[in-house]
Amino acid sequence: DGQMHACVHDGHTTMLLGAAALLKKIESQIVGTVRLVFQPAEEGGAGMKRMVEEGVHLMEPKAQLGFGMHVWPTLPTGIVASRPGALMAAAEMFQITLTGKGGHAAMPHQTVDPIVAAASLISSLQTIVSRTLSPLESGVISVTAISAGDAFNVIPGDAVLKGTIRALSTETLLSLRDKVQAMVESTALLHGCNSTITYSPDYYPPTFNDAELFEWTKDIGALISRDGKLRDVEPTMGGES
Repeated sequence: DGQMHACVHDGHTTMLLGAAALLKKIESQIVGTVRLVFQPAEEGGAGMKRMVEEGVHLMEPKAQLGFGMHVWPTLPTGIVASRPGALMAAAEMFQITLTGKGGHAAMPHQTVDPIVAAASLISSLQTIVSRTLSPLESGVISVTAISAGDAFNVIPGDAVLKGTIRALSTETLLSLRDKVQAMVESTALLHGCNSTITYSPDYYPPTFNDAELFEWTKDIGALISRDGKLRDVEPTMGGES
């Protein structure tokens, strides 16, 4: 249909195949074992997290070091950039359902309006980061989809909210998730609704670069980067698996 998911997964595949071809040419010079891994389910499936849980790093000979590369749309072509420590955020997806009692818009007193509850919840969720997280930490809670009703004169029985929770550490992510849960339950109780919240099967852990390995890769990155150095890049709240 003339459409595509342009997140450069084809580019990542090409990059790894190219690396395989180059490594094969110098195979006799390599001391040790290089294992190339294609990561499945990058978006929505936590593919690398699943692979680690299933023991990809424990295959003989066991992996000692791991390196990855990802294209980045805000960098010029041919530029290599990274940073030590947290680079990409831990991320969790949620779906909240608020269940009230539907009815006619002319008689709201006979209903339990889940849209009013949802509107209150959306505003309240934004106070979690701004008022419970240290200003020196990074976190973000985003409600990105709302679904409720399909008629102009009917108050629906349910409202569904979807969104994400993100942080630069797993500990902060799980803390924010607990606070979202508490906020959902208390807001639903306040408005007389029932509530449920479900999460993705696997939250994404943060991408954290080892400081010593980062120093080792700086000179290598400089060799292939167009500007002759490895650029520093700020952490992103985007998640990787």
